[in-house]
Amino acid sequence: MKRMQRRILIIEDDAPLRELLAYELQQRSFDVTAVGRGGDGLAAAADQPPDLVILDLGLPDIDGLDVAARLHEDDVPVLILTARSDVDARVEGLYAGASDYVTKPFELRELVARIHAKMRDRGGSEELVRGVITLHVATGTVRVGSETRVLPTREADLLQLLLAHPGKVFAREELEHRLYGMESPDSNAVQVYVSRVRRTLAEMGAENAIVTLRGKGYTIP
Repeated sequence: MKRMQRRILIIEDDAPLRELLAYELQQRSFDVTAVGRGGDGLAAAADQPPDLVILDLGLPDIDGLDVAARLHEDDVPVLILTARSDVDARVEGLYAGASDYVTKPFELRELVARIHAKMRDRGGSEELVRGVITLHVATGTVRVGSETRVLPTREADLLQLLLAHPGKVFAREELEHRLYGMESPDSNAVQVYVSRVRRTLAEMGAENAIVTLRGKGYTIP
């Protein structure tokens, strides 16, 4: 399997949120560094330039806008994640060099979609390959042989998760958590998405790619 991990730096002083974001993005095959102070974030970015920085504005040591401006000087894309929701704060963040702005509280799937969009803008080329199946992560495009299709977001996220962990069996409850975060999906939502992805792959010539282990879950061997 070929994997080209993209590096994300999280600068967030809220420890539980920082740890949650790091965990969720690592499960989506990103290489994640997470720190709680602006100075530590700038040092980490200088040591290993990230493909994207997720930045909180309310940091304990340096104003987040100053951090954004300094990262912008080094051509590092910044996605601001903050509780400041007024227009003036958004404008300040964009003028400081941020390329996107997400306010708290937020939905995890929206944040992930914005991250993929930023990666695509930067020419992201991460691919996950297993057997005859190739998934271009940034665009959600799956290829089998000479045929390609663009998957809907949920289906692309599901296939990405399975391809990133070949042989791992995911229980339905774990897939719900990975795909929906803190949302509450319908009880059969995961089964529906598995069925759709399986059908798409079969139509493209990759039959039985996703295996169901009764009472345990789903896997791509």
